[in-house]
Amino acid sequence: MKICGITTAEDALAAVAAGADALGFVMSASPRQIGAAEVRAIIDRLPPFMATVGVFVDEPLARVQEASAAAGVSMVQLQGDEDPDYCRAVGRPVIKGFKVGGSVDARRVADYQVAACLFDTLVEGKAGGTGRRFDWRLLHGLALPRPVIIAGGLTADTVGEVIRRLNPAMVDVSSGVAADARRKDPARMRAFVDAVRRARRDVADGGDLLVDAFDDRPLIEIDGRQFLVNPLTEQVPATTAGLLRCAAERCCDALDLDPGLKLVGEEDKGGALLAAVSLLSGLPYGIARWYPSGLAGQVSVDFSCEYTSGGLYLNGVDAGDRVAIVDDLISTGGTLIGLIEAVRRAGAVVEQVVCVAEKVDYDGVGRVRQATGLNVRTLVRIAVDGPRSRVVGLGYGPSASLAEELEIHA
Repeated sequence: MKICGITTAEDALAAVAAGADALGFVMSASPRQIGAAEVRAIIDRLPPFMATVGVFVDEPLARVQEASAAAGVSMVQLQGDEDPDYCRAVGRPVIKGFKVGGSVDARRVADYQVAACLFDTLVEGKAGGTGRRFDWRLLHGLALPRPVIIAGGLTADTVGEVIRRLNPAMVDVSSGVAADARRKDPARMRAFVDAVRRARRDVADGGDLLVDAFDDRPLIEIDGRQFLVNPLTEQVPATTAGLLRCAAERCCDALDLDPGLKLVGEEDKGGALLAAVSLLSGLPYGIARWYPSGLAGQVSVDFSCEYTSGGLYLNGVDAGDRVAIVDDLISTGGTLIGLIEAVRRAGAVVEQVVCVAEKVDYDGVGRVRQATGLNVRTLVRIAVDGPRSRVVGLGYGPSASLAEELEIHA
């Protein structure tokens, strides 16, 4: 979550203490405007790795570049009519703001090759910070290629609703935690952060993030195989932090997390998931790359899967290790068979295999069992025998029945 409109070091440190992930500094004309030197003095007092954002509105490009460099912000937010070429020329990661009135033009948004897109309420003559909300339903179902940030009228009382409806990558608040035009209220900031965390937990606990990621998704046929367009395994649209956390938490729940285990996965689409499971579980991980490093101890195997064939090159697994394999998607099972063989060649033992999604039509789970003698636990089972995907079963929750797991499908 981002707290915007910071003007003092006291408020910045209070926002950090409350649990904010990013701080915004308005550097264009506004009641909350702050100069580059003042921003720099505040940033110098922040803990390391805190994201900082300089907010500008229709400024000359040179001024944005000079002011953001002088302030030392990690990224820039553009809240005016800046075009895609302007955004590309900034030289820092850009959050592009879009004002929402009666509709959202997804094609226009897609023209911007930026780090994230922020949606705020359209109020004539105002660039943001109005404290008014727009109709969030206008974003529902849109295929937006960049991470989405929601702003406009958010408070501790309203932010949970937008998270449960849209699960944006980030929420942005300014007036909703304000004491006055230039200062923040520490109690309101704490309440807002707590509300965001509760809503994120509710979404993850409900399990619907995973189902939404794989159900009723378009399928593309390539060489006789159905490729599943989705935000977790293909990043179309981009994987949100909430979805990755949900998938990683479900994997942790499915694993018997013995402290002596080592995690193993492959570096392609499953690499981010593997790292997230490692962070949540505290377990170390080794990874199978798709290219040789030349380092001593690397174990190589040949493999063939739905997407490609070639070699896997395993690092970080030693003889005697007890291994749990974590992967994002099983289709024909070729990658998992290769991973298991590599682990065994390293002298380690595979004890558990968990995969987030399974295309049931290709019987990859059966092929892995036949080839290795191991069972694969899958969390979301998907049929790909039609024009769009269908979630047909879940491997978590009190019941594996989709109808019982999700009221929306009942």
